[in-house]
Amino acid sequence: MMDFRQRLEQSRSKPVSNDEPIEQDDHFSCTYFATARSGTPACLDLRLPDGSRNAVPYAYFVEINYDADKGIEILTAHKRIQITGRNLLILYDYLAAYRLRFVQANIGNDTCDDGIFIKSILVERID
Repeated sequence: MMDFRQRLEQSRSKPVSNDEPIEQDDHFSCTYFATARSGTPACLDLRLPDGSRNAVPYAYFVEINYDADKGIEILTAHKRIQITGRNLLILYDYLAAYRLRFVQANIGNDTCDDGIFIKSILVERID
């Protein structure tokens, strides 16, 4: 069975046809994030360790960057969101495909089965 990244690469190499059904992604969930069961969620729900939450519309995303050492950076017109942790490449892949429902910062839990760990989510206002 192909993982998400392999299917994404395969779909990029194939010509797009309106006659072919879109392959649905397997639903993925762990303590730190969950993907949409179907369709594209309107917002990314950021769940912070203090219990507060911040929903950012995917339509506002200007850029998404991944660096193995620095984590994930999401830029909007007025915010910079920095997600740090370990094994975040799969999280980046789902973000780039606009498939994440939520991202949860660490609240004392351990890693997911595949080693994913979200140390922090920082939301900064930029003007």
